[in-house]
Amino acid sequence: MAEDVTSTGYEWTLASFTDTIHRGGVALWAWSPTRRLAQLDGLCREFWGTSESVVPIDDLFERVNAEDRSAMMRDWAASETDSHPYSFDFRIGDGPHARWVSARGVGGEAGKVGEWVQAIFLDVTRQKRAEEAEHLLTAELAHRVSNMFSVARALTAIVARGATSTPHFAEDLSQRFGVLHEATTLATRAQAGDHGNVRLRTLAERILSPYLDGGNIAIDVEEAAVAPPDKVNDYAMILHELATNSAKYGALSGGGTLTVTGRVADGTLTLDWNETSASSGAVASDGGGFGSRLLKQTIERSLGGSFTRRIDEAGLGFAMHVPVA
Repeated sequence: MAEDVTSTGYEWTLASFTDTIHRGGVALWAWSPTRRLAQLDGLCREFWGTSESVVPIDDLFERVNAEDRSAMMRDWAASETDSHPYSFDFRIGDGPHARWVSARGVGGEAGKVGEWVQAIFLDVTRQKRAEEAEHLLTAELAHRVSNMFSVARALTAIVARGATSTPHFAEDLSQRFGVLHEATTLATRAQAGDHGNVRLRTLAERILSPYLDGGNIAIDVEEAAVAPPDKVNDYAMILHELATNSAKYGALSGGGTLTVTGRVADGTLTLDWNETSASSGAVASDGGGFGSRLLKQTIERSLGGSFTRRIDEAGLGFAMHVPVA
């Protein structure tokens, strides 16, 4: 005899329904255009960082990332009358820990219950971070290719100044490019998990090796300063970016001195990169290009640290501070 499946004995309740959608990252909210008030469920209050279930809409707008606020307010207002389904994304909060939220629903009368427009919020932070990482990777690749040509030109000029013959020039340049390749390979293998922690002194020496012969460089990084396997590429990218800028504009372009110092104290790794003025005629980078943005994203978002940079007539001073895991 077939089993009766017309009744399972299970009944949906408001509590079980709410718990189910919350586990899926879905938060419920409603807003009144006439009262300019919003009602937020428990997960929605967590998204917005408030303990109040009913809040003025303008208070919520103030919590939206400044870069997203204007567009978000226009989309929000349009949902009052536009009868089509909508979806718009924005960040709540500022800085690397801002939460990405996607507002979704149907606008106009179709989305209303009485005077309240009902819809949902989704936490899409993970997806947005993945998109940002992909865009950054693409931009970084283009930037690195450009940088490699800059490094090639800088190394060629450095070697040419001290070359005594064509064979000597070719051999010296080949060796420097080989060492630069080794540094890149070291970082790539470490990120792939082939190695454990990598000493930052070793990494700095590898990346700066092409400039050591004839350059005034001092590396003083203590043993405790290391990069974990999944962060070696981040540190290599930072050091490579600093070295590339120095080869183009600073001490490594000739006539200056470079000192790299690394210390670990009170749970913080501090790495200092200091250059004296390069030879006359060198133009200092203003730090406003992609390389500067790459440093900012890598240090602040990936490593969870901070940095300062000073560029003046005396030279360049760069200091980064990263928490030790």
